[in-house]
Amino acid sequence: MKMDELNLLVWSTTVNGVNSGPDTSFLRAEREVGILNHCFDDIENFMAKLQQAAEAATVLNQRKKKKKKSKKQNAEEDLLTAKARPPPEEEFIDIFQKFKYCFSLLARLKSAISNPSSAELVHHVFKPLDMMVKTTGGPALAASVASPAMTSSAIYLLQGTLSEEERQLWTSLGPNWTLPRSQLRGPVAPYTPVFSDGWKPEASRPDGQVWEDPVESQHKHEALREKQERLYSCSYDFVARNNSELSVLQGDTLEVIESSKRWWKCRNRFNEVGFVPFNILEPVAHIDSPVNTKPPKSKVFISPLSTLPSSVMQVNDELLQRLTNGKAGLNKPLVIPRSSDTSVPLDYDSPPDEVAEWLRGKGFSEPTVSCLGVLTGAQLFSLNKEELRAVIPEEGARVYSQLTVQKALLEDARKATELEAVMEKQKMKVDLKLESSTL
Repeated sequence: MKMDELNLLVWSTTVNGVNSGPDTSFLRAEREVGILNHCFDDIENFMAKLQQAAEAATVLNQRKKKKKKSKKQNAEEDLLTAKARPPPEEEFIDIFQKFKYCFSLLARLKSAISNPSSAELVHHVFKPLDMMVKTTGGPALAASVASPAMTSSAIYLLQGTLSEEERQLWTSLGPNWTLPRSQLRGPVAPYTPVFSDGWKPEASRPDGQVWEDPVESQHKHEALREKQERLYSCSYDFVARNNSELSVLQGDTLEVIESSKRWWKCRNRFNEVGFVPFNILEPVAHIDSPVNTKPPKSKVFISPLSTLPSSVMQVNDELLQRLTNGKAGLNKPLVIPRSSDTSVPLDYDSPPDEVAEWLRGKGFSEPTVSCLGVLTGAQLFSLNKEELRAVIPEEGARVYSQLTVQKALLEDARKATELEAVMEKQKMKVDLKLESSTL
């Protein structure tokens, strides 16, 4: 397939027999796939440039061994010397930036592309990345590239996709590659890719609104989602008994500042801060991702990178087989209901079936139930918040919140049982005394 044929083809929506044009979500996907393909093209062209430089250097070294040279040979050597000169450092940095940008785009488009999937394309991208790192003498230059910052979804994608060898390369590149923007120290400069062929994505939507950079849009969405994960709704009224507590009404939305103990430090809409009992709080449903809304049917064509041999300075000129019948894997909008009351028990001795029923009773999605429903109660309780978010990014924080509540209920039940046992013993002692006194 020719390069100019590699684009996203969108089937327009038909309503009651009337063609209403392509959906906005598909126009966004079309634009972002175009950006991704041009990143791939620039990476591939740069690798080809490195290959040509390596080949010219090899021929030049062979010719230098010859003693007699004609004027023609001298002119050829001058040309070879020019070709053998490596690209300047700023070009290497530009390509490293496009690698990082690709990872964030692949994560953002994960639900919209297939054959190959985002995970499969990650493996293809890591091959030229490995060549680049070796060509520059190690990870130092790549590690210094801070912008663009990686998105949280890109970090999750790489964590769940990379082979052991790829993971070693990735971790060697340091925090600018392994941490999302929210965890980096200091601000990171904004980034807009500039392509070698002069191509630019469309700036405006059909309705006249300006398209935002997709990676920057993802950063904003993730920052909003992280803030929303700290938002909880009050299930009951609570009246503060001292200055350290915070009075709340049922339905109030609070931002949780600290949640390590049974009393959570919260902030209300008036910016007042105080402690509230954790068991009257429920997490607010997450916002939907801008790329997870369900558009009409589509066909997607992705331009994957070439396969590369193991030699550091060689790049295969042949592209991987281009897609001609890809189909977008499109998810329904994410809707997380409030936790429903459930009589399904959950404790440390619960088998996987009981765990799955408890998750369903709490209103979690089927992918979450399928992922965590294979665990026993003890295994589920042993997972911390970060581990749950790594496995199920969208619902991990909410699962952790519900488990925290369930642990507290189990602890209360245990203490109540112990108290009942003590009281029963005390009652038996009193009864024995009464019996002995009547004899």
